[in-house]
Amino acid sequence: MLMRILLIVLLVTFAAAAKAAGATAGTQPAEQLSVALVGFGSKTCGDWLSKPGRRLEGAVWLYGFWSGLNYVAAASEQKQSRASSTEIVHAVEKVCRGGPSQLLASAAWSAYLTHNAAHCTP
Repeated sequence: MLMRILLIVLLVTFAAAAKAAGATAGTQPAEQLSVALVGFGSKTCGDWLSKPGRRLEGAVWLYGFWSGLNYVAAASEQKQSRASSTEIVHAVEKVCRGGPSQLLASAAWSAYLTHNAAHCTP
């Protein structure tokens, strides 16, 4: 329980700092932020797009990551993404095709911000 609370505090702090810094889809990719990534998000977009099995594994990771971003948005009283699982994968794939060497986590963060800017009204 304590670990869950600490994680929430960390994520809310990160979201607030990003909001205060005026984070946009292109600012500081995960590679430059020194983010402790776990799972498939630490692989490159090229790895994710290389094989159907990897695409599935990455998609499962994306659903959890995107849900985590929504959790932080809710906890910090921001708009949550209402993207479907198909929309999530397509949004991240679009970013990944533009930069296959970036980390999947970085592409997902960028896709989340871009999607919310286009679909969430203040």
